[in-house]
Amino acid sequence: QVIKCATKMRDQCKGTPCNRYKCPRNCKSSKAKVIGTLYYEMQSSICRAAVHQGIISNEEGGLVDITRKGKIPFFVKSSRNGVRSLSKFKSANGFSISKVTSRTVDCYATVAQLCPFSKPATHCPRINCPPNCLEEFPFWARVIGNKIYSDRSSICRTAVHAGVIKNHIGGLVDVKPVEKKSRYATASKNGIQSESIKNPPDGKAFRIFAVA
Repeated sequence: QVIKCATKMRDQCKGTPCNRYKCPRNCKSSKAKVIGTLYYEMQSSICRAAVHQGIISNEEGGLVDITRKGKIPFFVKSSRNGVRSLSKFKSANGFSISKVTSRTVDCYATVAQLCPFSKPATHCPRINCPPNCLEEFPFWARVIGNKIYSDRSSICRTAVHAGVIKNHIGGLVDVKPVEKKSRYATASKNGIQSESIKNPPDGKAFRIFAVA
C-alpha cells in the first residue's frame, strides 16, 4: 500500500489491518507531526516516523512494517535523522515501525515454517518465488484453500493459484498470517486444484498479495 508523507497512522488504520506500507522520498521536509521515539502516537506521520527512527532513508523512502502497540503511558521527543519529534505525557495508543526484509524461497516453503501467525500480529519477509512451481508434485507442495489459505500450503504454488504471480516468471509476493479458519474451500485456478479441509487440527492461515 503506497502512502504519502502526511499519512497518519490513525487515518490509515481505521477498520483495516495495518501492516506494510510504501513511503515516498523526501518526507523530512514535510510538516506532518511525529509524536514519540521508538513508540509513536497514532496521530504521527507513518513515513516521517520511519525516517526519524532510521528504518528508511529520506533520499530513498521505502517499505515499512507497522505493529500496533496498544496503550503507551507517554511519548518522548527527540531529534533523529533530521526529524524532530514531539512529546506527549498522556497515555494513548501507539505503534512501532520495523524494516521489511526479503527472502528467496523454493517451491516447498510454507508460512508455517517461515512466520506462523501469533497475536497480535506477525510480520513476514517479502517472498521471492522461483518460476515453474506449478509443475512441483502437489503432495509435497500443497495448496489448501482459496483466498484464505492454510499456512501448510506452499507459498509459491499458492501465489500461482491466487494469480499474484505468473508460473513461468515467479517473482515477489507479500503474505499476511492470520488466525486459522474452521474450513478451507477448494477451487481450480491457474492450473492448480486446491484442497479443501474442515476443522484442521493444527496450524494457522494466511492471505497472499501481489507486490506492486
